Amino acid sequence: MHWLLFITMMAVVVIPIALVAMQEQRWFKKILFYHFPKFLRPISHQLKPINVYYDKLTPEERKRFEWRVYYFLDTTHIEFRHFRSGQLFNYNAIRYLIASVATQMTLFLTEDCFDAFNRIIIYPDTYYSPVTKKFHKGETNPAAGYIILSWNSFYAGFIESSDGVNLLMHELAHALWLENKLFDYELFDETDLERYRLVARKIMEEMHSNENHFFRKYASINEDEFFAVSVENFFERPVPFKKTLPELYSALTFLLKHDPIIHLNLRI
Repeated sequence: MHWLLFITMMAVVVIPIALVAMQEQRWFKKILFYHFPKFLRPISHQLKPINVYYDKLTPEERKRFEWRVYYFLDTTHIEFRHFRSGQLFNYNAIRYLIASVATQMTLFLTEDCFDAFNRIIIYPDTYYSPVTKKFHKGETNPAAGYIILSWNSFYAGFIESSDGVNLLMHELAHALWLENKLFDYELFDETDLERYRLVARKIMEEMHSNENHFFRKYASINEDEFFAVSVENFFERPVPFKKTLPELYSALTFLLKHDPIIHLNLRI
């Protein structure tokens, strides 16, 4: 009887804890999303047109896109600091835009992408970082698990959407690169990554003697910045990118597992 009572008491304590823990698991949330969506907070259909990339996907890809956007929003705290009342009108639309761009960049990669980052902080303009002791437009800190963005620079990246400069994509690319390099799980296939690196190193060397390169000079600082600038251009102006740097463009299609030119039905 004592053992039966003990087992009953343990069940009363352990089962609720196990259920709570299970509800935080990705696999459990994925089952709910695909089969029991009424138990989850839905994403407004009015927000989906924000990302034009979504419209070009197949029905199956759209469902995958929606799931990954949902999971990103569910696991990433996006906060707005020091904004005046009325300075921004639709915080949810901005949150969705961030999640949709992160999904656009990683839709065909492992779902582990961005797991190391759980917070995005947005300031109205450039901000002072106590870590670097400098003012920044953006910052990615894998040790602390956060990404910081300047709203003015963030916004500018979408006003001019074909110049290869997009702060959000830039910092998300940093997050991917650092996550793959520093953590004990792989986001990129090793063969594809080595192929990309060989091409990237060659182009970085060429940039030192070419003042009129397709990429802005900032890309030649180091491997991390080169990848971030490459990703910006890959998604913002894929056609001129492929025409100018076909070998690098091809390497990125293998690394990121898709081709924006094909998905957006663009003419070369």
